[in-house]
Amino acid sequence: MALFSVLESISDPVLRYLTYSVLTITGLVLLLLLQVIVYRILSVYQDRNSQVAKGIWRPVLAEMMVADPVTIPHLKKMHQHAFLREWNRFHTVLRGDAHKRMQKLARKTRLDILAHKYIERGGMRELLQGIVTLGHMQDYSIWNRLIDLVDSEHPVISLTAAQALVDIDSKNAMQFLIPYVIKRRDWPIARVAMLLNSADPAELFAVIEDAINTAAVEDIPFLLKFLGTSHFDPAIRNICLRLGSSEDSRIISACIDAAKDANGLEIARNHVANPAWHVRLHVAKTLGRLGTIEDVGLLVQLLSDPEWWVRYRSAQAISGMPFISVDDMQKICDESNDRYARDIMAQVISEREWSQ
Repeated sequence: MALFSVLESISDPVLRYLTYSVLTITGLVLLLLLQVIVYRILSVYQDRNSQVAKGIWRPVLAEMMVADPVTIPHLKKMHQHAFLREWNRFHTVLRGDAHKRMQKLARKTRLDILAHKYIERGGMRELLQGIVTLGHMQDYSIWNRLIDLVDSEHPVISLTAAQALVDIDSKNAMQFLIPYVIKRRDWPIARVAMLLNSADPAELFAVIEDAINTAAVEDIPFLLKFLGTSHFDPAIRNICLRLGSSEDSRIISACIDAAKDANGLEIARNHVANPAWHVRLHVAKTLGRLGTIEDVGLLVQLLSDPEWWVRYRSAQAISGMPFISVDDMQKICDESNDRYARDIMAQVISEREWSQ
């Protein structure tokens, strides 16, 4: 009250206004400083809790790799979040029977109840942790909720929910998710490839083959990208052989890019003179990746291509072949009658020399 009396006694209105402003700013600065101190104290407290929890539970989780632990400590409420994170980390790297032991431990420590709470009432971080946990636990009770979350506009939430579906039931999940793989172009391709590779290869291939047979023409190249990076590479041979004769240049490019063997290499050879420059670009890259000494002549032919990128990728393909030396490249450059071929070979020769 005394302070207000002093302020009211100031007769100059400008001076009074400045005094009020200074006091207000000072109060806000002190409030902000107090907030920083409180957050810092909470952060230190949480870090200490996390370290204590790790010290208690990491040995137990490590023991789960080979057998059920002799004793299971009581999980304190303050350690629940840290334990849940550690449980998910260990579950990701373990295989086989260890997964069943981990699921049994999760239920004994009531992690499933905590995960359900996170999904229903948690923030973004807790929601994701809950989804991952129940996926690892193969908890079917969350199936319909995960299906709803796959429709989320947030790509991280939808993709995490999709992975949990695969963890719970690979076959049914893939049948449901393939249409989303096609339409959710906001999902990072690398994460989608990981998602597909976590499914059973035989089940996944049957679903994707059916999807390719029924997909719109513009969606087929997108699906073929995942065939080329997946763990069922040998099974794509017949699909690529069939689609390699397509009239759609995007499909041809995707088949060439997915080539893994002699059959795929033959498809690339057949399209050296394709009228679409991006097809010839993929031909050059695939010949460099899979080609033999007999394919050098085809790459030399592409060094004179009207499109600069085709010429450059062809020169890079020649440079990357293990049986081609710098002297061989220089000989190709010197013997060429095409100025553009000589220029691009000279550039790639310089790049190779600088990289050594």
